[in-house]
Amino acid sequence: MFIGVYNLANFVTLLGLACAVVSCFIAGNGSDTALKIAVCVFLLSGLCDMFDGRIARGAGSRTRKEKVFGIQIDTVCDMVSFGVAPAVICYFCGFNKWYDILVYIVYAACAAIRLAYFNTQAIEETPDLNMKGFTGVPVPFSCLVMPLLMIVKTVVPTVLAVNVIFDIIMFMVGIAFILNIKIKKLNVAQSIILIVCEVAFVTLMFVLK
Repeated sequence: MFIGVYNLANFVTLLGLACAVVSCFIAGNGSDTALKIAVCVFLLSGLCDMFDGRIARGAGSRTRKEKVFGIQIDTVCDMVSFGVAPAVICYFCGFNKWYDILVYIVYAACAAIRLAYFNTQAIEETPDLNMKGFTGVPVPFSCLVMPLLMIVKTVVPTVLAVNVIFDIIMFMVGIAFILNIKIKKLNVAQSIILIVCEVAFVTLMFVLK
């Protein structure tokens, strides 16, 4: 009845997309508490992205069409989750001048290039469509950046300084997406360490006044 490939891994990917969309709506409230909650919901997108690939690979044999669809839907969802949602959250933090928007456009464009290049590599360079590493910083890296930005917003005393820091970091992260550097995929231990770091950042984000 419907087009597409439906399995647990793809549903996890779509759950990550849903979390990112919800985080944008929560951020629209504009209050400090709402923005922090929005970041927490946004981080759930990163958690989904961390495990959807592992679920797909552990599900047994898949046809090439199923693998290609998994890559494509993951990329489309990642563009929304990590290419658009962080910019929207930053916008609702109050940094919505024309120059801020230019930075967000650069950030989103770099995320799109990074994701399209990943797909190209997976389809053209790997017979089994299983990438062993990344070229450029993966876009879910923004999951580490967003809690840190909220911490900066809390501890830096002047709005102008926070605005400058936000713009610089978002611009630098965007450029990092398209750097020609090789990065290995995280193993289980490294993934756990990353989750612990994110939990620590989120805790600090709420503790600081």
